Amino acid sequence: MGPNNNSNQNSKIQSFLESLRASRSGQPTNNNGPENRNSNPFKEFQAKKEIEQRRIELFHQARQQEFVKVYSAKDKEKEQKIENIRLQLKQLAVSLKILNKNIDRAIETVSPNPSIHEESFLDHIYKQIRLLQKSANSANTWLEVFASRSKKKGHYVSMAKSKGSSYTQSNERVIATSVG
Repeated sequence: MGPNNNSNQNSKIQSFLESLRASRSGQPTNNNGPENRNSNPFKEFQAKKEIEQRRIELFHQARQQEFVKVYSAKDKEKEQKIENIRLQLKQLAVSLKILNKNIDRAIETVSPNPSIHEESFLDHIYKQIRLLQKSANSANTWLEVFASRSKKKGHYVSMAKSKGSSYTQSNERVIATSVG
């Protein structure tokens, strides 16, 4: 290490200190020397750091927007499916009312001369209605369970709101709601 190398290092350190002072005071720096052909190293570092922070912010904003779009689309799709099922259930209820009226008419209609065809027809309708009745009973059971769970869920939520964590975290409640 010669004296020339030491003076070159001192001039670089001096240049850096001057640029640091100038950046704090807001004064322009003297960048006329051969070692200062590039811009201020401290300012370059700050600018790169700000650019990187801005890039990260934009990435997170884009990701958040994408997240919102995806989940709002899924929620809309779920709402649409539920609405379609409700409409189908209403149509089914109307069909069942019409079926009920037609069955009443078929039962009330008395034929003056009963035939084997009429017996076969009524037997076929009876079997179809029995199958429908089994499905209807199963559906009624599911609806009753759903309604009772909805009531319990509403009760739990109201108790949790009024009593707070003393209700939701109590040992008795944990045992009652635990699986197994």
